[in-house]
Amino acid sequence: MAPRVVRVWHAHVDDVFDGPGRLARAVARLRPAEQARYARFRHDVDRRMFLLGRVMARAAVGDALGLDPHDWPWREGERGRPEVDLPDCSITFNLAHSGGVVVCALADCGLVGVDVEARERVKLERALVARCCGPEEAADVETHGDQWRDRFLQYWTLKESYLKAVGLGISVPLDEVCFRIDGEPRSCFRGSLAGADAGWAFDLTTLGSTHYLAVAVSPVGGTRPQFVRLPFPTEWMP
Repeated sequence: MAPRVVRVWHAHVDDVFDGPGRLARAVARLRPAEQARYARFRHDVDRRMFLLGRVMARAAVGDALGLDPHDWPWREGERGRPEVDLPDCSITFNLAHSGGVVVCALADCGLVGVDVEARERVKLERALVARCCGPEEAADVETHGDQWRDRFLQYWTLKESYLKAVGLGISVPLDEVCFRIDGEPRSCFRGSLAGADAGWAFDLTTLGSTHYLAVAVSPVGGTRPQFVRLPFPTEWMP
């Protein structure tokens, strides 16, 4: 991998698992514990998103390391963050899925986190704005009237990308993980997190007209990385 390049692969499960043979081959390549986890999902789309995430990450990391997708060790780090279990490995990766879409971000320039959110999500309560947004963010959301959910999701997706990069989950006050998104997203963390965002780089974009995608990368070298979005190659499928 070229330094300071963050690659983000994306695919929809319906486009990848377009036949029972490909699905069966992918399931067969799972580790026993992964197969058990796969079987526990109640809904078919959740099973397939989990499966595609495993396939995508194994192929992307294997390609970067010059290894077969199943020849590198995967571990669950702090709070379940996926990691490459090799000494002195500089490659980090992260996964997210929503509404049938799966994304995998890979970096060789510090920690990386990714989140994807379906824009047609339901059950978004207005009270989330006050709980999860800083004052400036909340004011911006309110200016969007009936489109407040869409604007809120942009902030939410950015916040999640950072929290997943650092492995914190929602154990920190979300209203302190703040952004400005008029143009290129800029972080402006406040309160107990003031200064924690120094040097971090963020990217926010859409995938088609259905999803928001956000990526967070920790500071290395003081320059903004290049964010490259790629459709997941079908030839990487088992």
